Amino acid sequence: MGAAANRHKAWACPFFKWDGKTDVHCEGGSRITFPSKAATDRYLSDYCAANPAWEKCSIAAALLRYYDEREEEEREKRRQDQRAGKPK
Repeated sequence: MGAAANRHKAWACPFFKWDGKTDVHCEGGSRITFPSKAATDRYLSDYCAANPAWEKCSIAAALLRYYDEREEEEREKRRQDQRAGKPK
């Protein structure tokens, strides 16, 4: 594991976990490694710290889709349980 770069940014992305010299670590173990610190800085500024640009990140989009699907599955299960007369 690389040392944290400590860039002192205001992180906008809810899935951002931490950054290293050339790495960005996101929720769920997602990790992006860039060829240089400058490239990493640009990505972090463009997506992780930019609001609302983080929503255009493919990792954030995939995680949002996952949580939306999981939430819908839970709602459907509650509806089925209610129809079957099961307590909440």
